[in-house]
Amino acid sequence: MIGGWAHADEIREPEFFKNNSEESRNFFDADFSELKFSDYRSYTSAPKKRKKLRNIKNLDISSDYFMGIFYDIAYTATSPARWEKPDWIMAGTVAVGTGFFVGLDEEIRDVFEENRSSTTDDFANLFEPFGNGFVTVPALAAFYIFGHYDENDKAKQTALIATESFLITGLYTTILKVSMGRHRPSTGDSSTSFDGFTTDHKSFPSGHTSTAFAIATVIANKYEETPYIKPISYGIASLTGLSRINDDKHWASDVFFGAALGYFTSKTILRLHNNKQGQHFTIYPRADSRGGGIVLSKNF
Repeated sequence: MIGGWAHADEIREPEFFKNNSEESRNFFDADFSELKFSDYRSYTSAPKKRKKLRNIKNLDISSDYFMGIFYDIAYTATSPARWEKPDWIMAGTVAVGTGFFVGLDEEIRDVFEENRSSTTDDFANLFEPFGNGFVTVPALAAFYIFGHYDENDKAKQTALIATESFLITGLYTTILKVSMGRHRPSTGDSSTSFDGFTTDHKSFPSGHTSTAFAIATVIANKYEETPYIKPISYGIASLTGLSRINDDKHWASDVFFGAALGYFTSKTILRLHNNKQGQHFTIYPRADSRGGGIVLSKNF
């Protein structure tokens, strides 16, 4: 769970408990006469009725959560060292796609300028806030509070991972902005104007788009079993990016690369958290001559 921050290589497959052995003494031991269960089926990932059998305190905001963010920054920053051939192919595809849009940036800008109207501005004003931290962070905080009072672990976990993805993606976006020093289209300069290492020009990549896709990716993955969540999440993030082109704040290549940055950063964080959490839990009753209890088994 979030806050535990166990490394994947620190976790071991649990051994089955042996009857009448010292190892079979579980932390959930109870008097057999008081143990009641209706069947012997295994349950995964605890529904509400069994939520107390899980260590749900690790889902809460704690010092471990914030320390874990620093660990994840280091992990994601060094991810290329662990990439395999498919990862490098994908990175190359993003690079080629970004270059493709750089070549079309000025033409795309002209098309948007020619078709800009009060209607497109209204749509831009509607979706721009989804990439604005002053709006999204309070929204995620509200979602966490909802999960807390509704005793909804999934909502709390989604809010915390989405917040982390927002922060880490925002950090990488800021570093790239300062490093590239690209001029915004609103300056009237060429799309190939890059000064490098300056805070005066920060067009590449689009911060609104990268953070919008970072949050959308977490929500789409955590609620992938819910119909329409994925298209709605990515649809809103895409419209957020288009709003930045409409407002003449970013080039199309800024938006494209920002979307890829937010998406792949969140995917990396989600995989990392899955390794930490070990989401595959099995809960089953145990009984022997000494008494009864509940066994919580983790599989990876």
